[in-house]
Amino acid sequence: MEVKAEPRLVAGFRFAAVAAGLKTDATRKDLGLIVADAPAAAAAIFTTNQVKAAPVILSQRRLRSGQLRAVAANSGSANCFTGKAGMKLAVGSCAAVASELGCAEELVVPCSTGVIGHLYDLEKYRAGVREACAALSTEGLGAFATAIMTTDTKPKLASTTLRMGGATVTIAGTAKGAGMIAPNLATMLAFIVTDAALPAPALRRALANAAPASFNAITVDGDMSTNDTLMLLASGAAANRKPAARELGAFEAAVGEVAESLARQLVYDGEGASKFVTVEVRGARSTADAARAARQIANSPLVKTAFFGNDPNVGRITAAAGACGVRFDPDRIELWVDRIRIAARGMILTQALPAAAQAMRQREFSVRLDLKQGSARFSMMTCDLSYDYVKINAEYTT
Repeated sequence: MEVKAEPRLVAGFRFAAVAAGLKTDATRKDLGLIVADAPAAAAAIFTTNQVKAAPVILSQRRLRSGQLRAVAANSGSANCFTGKAGMKLAVGSCAAVASELGCAEELVVPCSTGVIGHLYDLEKYRAGVREACAALSTEGLGAFATAIMTTDTKPKLASTTLRMGGATVTIAGTAKGAGMIAPNLATMLAFIVTDAALPAPALRRALANAAPASFNAITVDGDMSTNDTLMLLASGAAANRKPAARELGAFEAAVGEVAESLARQLVYDGEGASKFVTVEVRGARSTADAARAARQIANSPLVKTAFFGNDPNVGRITAAAGACGVRFDPDRIELWVDRIRIAARGMILTQALPAAAQAMRQREFSVRLDLKQGSARFSMMTCDLSYDYVKINAEYTT
């Protein structure tokens, strides 16, 4: 199965993107629609942040039915921490889409991304919805991907196909996010659509299986968003028969690979990032222990600045691991940068550091910590912390 970082036609869905004037730059696309030709099976996972945006709260309620006709996503305003006015705006936005499509409001969900604490202009939104509905196209997924971008420098897309239930099934997705990215749905929006004929419970299982190694295994800056949303919609247009257990497993794996490709692209485009780093912790007693240590390392500002400076700083990496709460024997651990071992038996291997520093000059490299406690492992995708990250975020609202 090959996953390509490109859009693909998915039967049963149309897409659109317009510049509705919701951003400071009125020429940039800022409103996108995903519309199913008929109510589609749907599932979603949302941020676990206690400060949830109005669109997240409304979408959580409406997704309980397991069906959707449309997703309306805007950038420029997160519509979060906006009180009752924010919920009224989210409901009104969905009503505008439902009116244009001639469907029930409950079958439309909103997603927003941008500055927290700001409301967008509903009249501009309504005008944008009218324009977007008139522009709906089966080939519009790429355009939709641009409408949800904020500090992203490029759209993120991934797609694949597989055989299931006697038919060829297509899976395609897009995501946005470059900062405020951390585990537990590392601001991130992600949408995956498929023409598979599957019920909502099967989609929920697919997302639950896909998230741990993709969107819950990335970090740019360790800050969890208030608007994180991951959706999976199935139109049923492939008309496949009920899949066997093996075929359903293959579908779940394909969703996971699309999700992992999108998650990887998010980290590659991290705000100010110049390095993509895979942090793997192995030899742990449990996957939970491995994940805890990997996250501590991947989120450490000191470790991430060392990545930026091409510094194989054993002290920073081991200190981060030691602070994660997982018990291990420091005298047994081994630490590697790519294939270069830089620590063992409780000591730095100083002769290996120049080669490790050279390896860290690559756009992509790995850091591997072996705890020598068991057989469990976990990997995080992270990036460096650069001067540009500070500049981008220091000036974000000003």
